[in-house]
Amino acid sequence: MQPLESDDPAAIGAYRLIARLGAGGMGRVYLARSGGGRTVAVKVVRPELAESADFRSRFRREVEAAQSVSGAYTAPVVDYDHDAATPWLATAYVLGPSLAEAVDAHGPLPERSVAVLGAVLAEALQAIHGSGLVHRDLKPSNVLLSADGPRVIDFGIARALDGGALTSTGVVVGSPGFMSPEQASGRAVSPASDIFSLGSVLAFAATGHGPFGSDSVASLLYRVVHEAPDLDDLPPSLREPVGACLAKEPAERITPAELSRLLAPTGTPTLLRTAWLPAEVASDIASHAARVMDMEAPEAGPADSGTVLLGPATGASPDTAVLGRTPPPAPGPAPLRTTAVAPATPGRRRVLTGALSVGAVAVVGGGVALALTRGSGGSGPTPGPTHSPTATATAPSTSAGPTTAAPSYATHAPGVAPAPVWVYKGSSLAEVPVVPYHGTLLVSGANLTAIDARGGKQQWQGPELGSAFASPPIGIGAGVVVSVGYTATNEPALIATDPTTGAERWHLLEPAALAFTSVLAVDDKRAYLLGSKYPLDANGKAVITIGDPTTKAVIAVDLQTRKVAWTQMRKASADDQVTGSVAGKYLVYTNDQNNIVVRDTTTGVQLWSKDFGLKNFQTQVDPLLVGGDLYVGGPQLLGFTVADGKQVLSAKDSSGGSFGVPAIADGVLYAADLRGDRVVALNAATGSQQWECVVPDGPFTSTLVVVGPTLFTGSFVGSNGVYAIDRKNGKILWNYRTTSNDKDWWLATDGTLLYGVVGDEVHALPPV
Repeated sequence: MQPLESDDPAAIGAYRLIARLGAGGMGRVYLARSGGGRTVAVKVVRPELAESADFRSRFRREVEAAQSVSGAYTAPVVDYDHDAATPWLATAYVLGPSLAEAVDAHGPLPERSVAVLGAVLAEALQAIHGSGLVHRDLKPSNVLLSADGPRVIDFGIARALDGGALTSTGVVVGSPGFMSPEQASGRAVSPASDIFSLGSVLAFAATGHGPFGSDSVASLLYRVVHEAPDLDDLPPSLREPVGACLAKEPAERITPAELSRLLAPTGTPTLLRTAWLPAEVASDIASHAARVMDMEAPEAGPADSGTVLLGPATGASPDTAVLGRTPPPAPGPAPLRTTAVAPATPGRRRVLTGALSVGAVAVVGGGVALALTRGSGGSGPTPGPTHSPTATATAPSTSAGPTTAAPSYATHAPGVAPAPVWVYKGSSLAEVPVVPYHGTLLVSGANLTAIDARGGKQQWQGPELGSAFASPPIGIGAGVVVSVGYTATNEPALIATDPTTGAERWHLLEPAALAFTSVLAVDDKRAYLLGSKYPLDANGKAVITIGDPTTKAVIAVDLQTRKVAWTQMRKASADDQVTGSVAGKYLVYTNDQNNIVVRDTTTGVQLWSKDFGLKNFQTQVDPLLVGGDLYVGGPQLLGFTVADGKQVLSAKDSSGGSFGVPAIADGVLYAADLRGDRVVALNAATGSQQWECVVPDGPFTSTLVVVGPTLFTGSFVGSNGVYAIDRKNGKILWNYRTTSNDKDWWLATDGTLLYGVVGDEVHALPPV
């Protein structure tokens, strides 16, 4: 990252430039930020390429194709202008270093980290290839590491150059040492070419060098085409999958789906919620994110007075991220918005909330030595936090948006809680955590709302949510936010929303015999819903008996075909206190009958069920999936193998209470006593207790969050606030309090900040 130079423009489209990120065959890349605080990477085409009508045509097609890539592990296109004098496009900026930088700074990654990396990148390639693209330049510098997983960048852009001036005779497009044999020899490439490159990337991640050495370009190209890769330094468990990527013939290479299943049999989302990266790399990610978040665009000066903005953009305002020329939503009740507005008054179908239990988010993101100076002493903040003198109010209390913001951070004294970076005041928020997504926080409430993770400013407000009985009320899969809500014509439906704009991508109306209650879990193939299935009368109308438990169902919707894939009936009472998650081929949930249930995601068939023993207690507990194991709280903290239900752990609460949803990191399980005032650390293999922390203001909500060396827990009573606990010894580090209220705290993190939902507020705290 370098400062802007004199010949760099001050802004491109709606984005103010902050710094240079680099340059390549297509042009320059800049770090930029919208007026609403969204950070993006803007790629600007070289002037000589912009003069080519053929290149412009290819660039237009490639941008449109890149927009269709909807995988969770790519950096999506958020804006572009291919008709500008100098064409450009903006992608979501990934807050973290590249794989090349991480290995250069800290050496090769551990075996498990490389396995998770490979599984995730394979899924990213599936999304890219599924959109009709071939990356053609997958290399360590095009893989970025962020707190919520790696991201592939620059997909499809190399293809825009194919056939142009840069692909004339004797010129090879790609990176020597990471290209496929067919690329190196100038032959046509296919998706299998990216798999070969992925094998080279994984070998680099595990050993610190590519599988074909590091000699001259000519030598590298010869070895890629004619010689076997050197895999001797790879851990034994990685030699087979990496070798399967590096077959010389494209047809003999492993597919992305096969590679992902081989490296992560139970799926990648759960693995990414554990400590999958070494601590020093996680710390770099957090430091990088904090550094970028604190950067501001240079002040405009005399040198900027004559600058011409490259644009206009695609009609986007500075606070709007528009995917190309997405048409505006149709008029009707609860319209979708793509600008910062105050929350709408809840519609006639208000979101239904209850005392829910939400799965712990375990993200390792090394400590961020940044925070606001605390204005008060003692053991923690007093009601009505006192902010640093540098903090300023940025919005009146009557409007949505941040009530506090700080342009910079400062350290706080040991034992004293940090002041919030910002506080967002919304309306009718659900009692569930926010969902971080590419620098945005998705907030559930009467309506789905997106706020900027850096400044707390509302970015858009989208569909009206139908229910939040289950956790989560929303889910992200196949590049869309999935929620149960209502269409513009007020019909109940499953709604897929664009996470960057709030615009509706598509919706599925409830079939006549089905009712959608809430989202249970989402992966990149299906959305799994709680709902009901009713008999139909002679006219094809549903015969509904309110409260009839025999109608309760689990429903899977295919996110590609947008049709119901399967429906399975479940044993249940009239309540819908059911929470769950999905990993690979397993859908796991706990229900209000004290059962943990595992189903096959393809068919919905129940594989096994166990009673976890939490009786006569209103709070539902989530299952925690980690690799091939799952854990669930209750009178005992139980562990099972997800494939067959074999019990592998039983740790009884010595106080006679019940454990809430556990969190896990580095082989240690953390759990709170739902009926008492204790948090315990347990060995995940043996169940033996390592420490116990008595928190004065228990009981707690069931969300525990791990960020680097710190464990966070919130209280059932908002005024009791959030506690930070040292993971090594169980000592309380600080306690953040707010004004008195009786709402629960629901916590989440993106690895850089800690986010707590309490009542109708979201608080952003530095996790140090």
